[in-house]
Amino acid sequence: MHMDTLRLENDRRLVSALLALSVLPFVWFIGRDLVAQADSWPRLPGPMAIRALTLAVPTLGLMAMRRARTRAAYSRVVFVISLAVAVLLLSLNLPQPYSSALPLRPPLMVLIVMYGALPNTFYRQVAAPLAFSAGIILERLYRVSDSGRGDLASDIAILLFVNLVGVTMVHRRLTLEREVSAAWGREHLARDDAERAFKELRTLRGIIRICSYCRKIHNEAGAWQQIEAYVRDHSHAEFSHGICPDCLTEHFPRPKPAEVTD
Repeated sequence: MHMDTLRLENDRRLVSALLALSVLPFVWFIGRDLVAQADSWPRLPGPMAIRALTLAVPTLGLMAMRRARTRAAYSRVVFVISLAVAVLLLSLNLPQPYSSALPLRPPLMVLIVMYGALPNTFYRQVAAPLAFSAGIILERLYRVSDSGRGDLASDIAILLFVNLVGVTMVHRRLTLEREVSAAWGREHLARDDAERAFKELRTLRGIIRICSYCRKIHNEAGAWQQIEAYVRDHSHAEFSHGICPDCLTEHFPRPKPAEVTD
């Protein structure tokens, strides 16, 4: 199986497992909202409607991931899931009243998951967490009272640091993947060349019986065979004939020049 196919299958399994696990906290939040706001039925409360919508994101994402059989389809699905999660998580704070603080730890967990568990192309993977971080900063600017903005600078610094680490990690991962793919391709080509050479290689081994006079070889079938034919049958060598200097002198001696007499 090709390296890209193996990596795609591994990424699909990772994202599918993450989406399946993310269903559990959304179910818990919706159940808590149902218990806390049971008096408002049949009117659907705003926060619970958004939570129900966030439950639909991983569910629909799982269905789309099962149909994503190519790298391009997988990339589109993960990109849409990342943006949808970022938008919906930011929307959860909108129905809340004007507050004195917004917790930072949940957004940091979301950023870590986006950078570490949703592998994609560089720009598609960093777009959602960067947009999510910008949304967190805007919500802190416009939905937090002045008394709760004392730590705004430190929170922005933390978000910038996490995004810097995340972007660096994504860039490093993609670089390593390209290097591994290139190395695997070179190894695959070398293995194919070695297998091709091994198939073409035919060697002579063992003790070969050869006639001391005519140089014929006693082959496996029990017959005596010319040495050229035997070597040609057991290897890829071919013969061309010539005469060595010794045989040329022995078999074709040059006539001696006549002696000159007075």
